[in-house]
Amino acid sequence: MDIVIDSLSKKFGEKEVIRNFSARIKEGCVFSVMAPSGGGKTTLLRILAGLETADKGRIEGLEDKKISMVFQEDRLCGYLNAVDNIRLISGKKGSSPLEMTEGWIYGELEKAGLKGNEKYPVRELSGGMRRRVAIVRALAAVYDLLILDEPFAGLDMENKNKMMDYIKEKSKGKTVILVTHDITEAEAMGGEIIYLK
Repeated sequence: MDIVIDSLSKKFGEKEVIRNFSARIKEGCVFSVMAPSGGGKTTLLRILAGLETADKGRIEGLEDKKISMVFQEDRLCGYLNAVDNIRLISGKKGSSPLEMTEGWIYGELEKAGLKGNEKYPVRELSGGMRRRVAIVRALAAVYDLLILDEPFAGLDMENKNKMMDYIKEKSKGKTVILVTHDITEAEAMGGEIIYLK
């Protein structure tokens, strides 16, 4: 089912960050949202994820959808290693794939260019490495909708391209909503690009 956003508005105090925004996000497609800093992109994603409430408007098509998200911050447990951070999503039935063995996790981390770093506490990893762990963890979940808030921030071009390929491969057939400041990232991910005004 498509996600339909109809006349969405959101204010924080006197500042209106989203005004009368409407869009249709086709099921199984990539949808990139662009806007200047402070333009409401993250707020839109937080509303879609159920972490914020819109002041006006409605959203249809999210009912019963499982959502996985990469936040702007990595949201990792710094004292745990990469493998254990990914294992965190396997807490309840239906939240992770059946094949999520340690060997499977090692394989996913290797695809993200993290071979040899699996057992270090993530607080000892570089910012770009932590970013890749966060992406692998989000993609390891069972989801219908993948929400990505500036997922490639802090990655060099080689790792950015590697992670774009990884996301495209792992999210085939799923609905993906990407927020980015970089038009080349939006174009590389494919799908529709919309500007939030």
